[in-house]
Amino acid sequence: MNNPYESYIKTELETLSLPSLIAKGYDRIILELKGAIENIDKGDIKGKIQHISKALDILNTLFYGLDFEKGGEIAQNLSQLYSFCIREIQLANLKNDKKRLEDVINILNTLKGGWEELAQKL
Repeated sequence: MNNPYESYIKTELETLSLPSLIAKGYDRIILELKGAIENIDKGDIKGKIQHISKALDILNTLFYGLDFEKGGEIAQNLSQLYSFCIREIQLANLKNDKKRLEDVINILNTLKGGWEELAQKL
């Protein structure tokens, strides 16, 4: 039998506009990074690694999904930001550096706001 929650999520994701879907991706990355910060505070290395792995998976999906032909300069700028964020998350993982994760969260919140604004205009 299908899980109603999974069906709801699947339907929601299939009906979102691309900007809304990207903003949801940022939400999930932010959620995972906050979880990693909590795990650093608790000394839970396994939990931290799990959260960081999920965040990096989503961020890499966004990175590899960039369309440089259609996106032009915006795609190029996002590529650089994503590369920076990926590098900062990896360094934060190695050094248990909450500040780096918080900095990435701030960047992603700014990007998310831009995508949400675009979604509203569409």
